[in-house]
Amino acid sequence: MNLYDNKELIGTLQKEIPVLTAQIRSLYAELDKKFHLSGAQIPITFGYETDSLGSYTRAGIGEKEHFHFSLLFTSYAVEHPLSKEDRLDLYKHEYAHYMQYNMDIPKQYEWQPGIHGSAWKYCCSLVGAAPTPYYKAGEALLKKDYDKILKNPIHDKTVPIRDTYRRERAYQENKNRTVQYRIGETVSHPKFGEGVVEEIQQLSSSVRLHIRFKEEQKIIDQKWLLQTKYQKKRT
Repeated sequence: MNLYDNKELIGTLQKEIPVLTAQIRSLYAELDKKFHLSGAQIPITFGYETDSLGSYTRAGIGEKEHFHFSLLFTSYAVEHPLSKEDRLDLYKHEYAHYMQYNMDIPKQYEWQPGIHGSAWKYCCSLVGAAPTPYYKAGEALLKKDYDKILKNPIHDKTVPIRDTYRRERAYQENKNRTVQYRIGETVSHPKFGEGVVEEIQQLSSSVRLHIRFKEEQKIIDQKWLLQTKYQKKRT
């Protein structure tokens, strides 16, 4: 079943957004006070990504600065939520990305470039985040030798590839959040027949369409409409 067809689950997940937002802002406010930053004032958005736990996006062309987290991992209502420790580490992980672009990094920690390079690892050491590029269950509980980590390069040769993948994924997300339907437009479906777009929700990395099929409304991610069984009705 498409996640957006499960209105009950989506409703439950969305109810947690105020609580999760308050938790993240409280943590970031503490870190802001310690490092004289303003991370707690940056917008926080949530989505339903299955392959990304969170991200920090800098302001740029067509982009507004924001933190983003997937409710499929941070929510308490999902079947396998992150542990308290791993959830906290995730929030610190993304705050460290914010730090590397918003504070002065000592020259000795600028020797390794990249999203997860030495500057980011230095910021991880300041906030106590696990200095690993990607999530590993239980990593937050392990003792970290930051002195050794900050002096040694990342030996994982896949990291540059992963950073490239991250950029490609950012491009794809930008494409996915470009609205390609209009309210009132008719789409056809082999099972439900013809439906009319009643509402369009533009999210940080996707577009959600509310489509009325006779007496039933379906909430569908636009990318699936474009890639699979849903089609615009030709006139």
